[in-house]
Amino acid sequence: MIMFLNYLPSEMVEVVGLTMIFSFLVGTILILLFTSDQANTKNLYLKKAK
Repeated sequence: MIMFLNYLPSEMVEVVGLTMIFSFLVGTILILLFTSDQANTKNLYLKKAK
């Protein structure tokens, strides 16, 4: 990956880096939302069971 970046202009390297960081952040936020959503459904189910 890094060897591939050496052949690109510096602007493109910056864009690729920002895109990778942005996608990583979006991915972590989606995972956090998904896992918290699962926890909420379990809690609702436990409350209904009582």
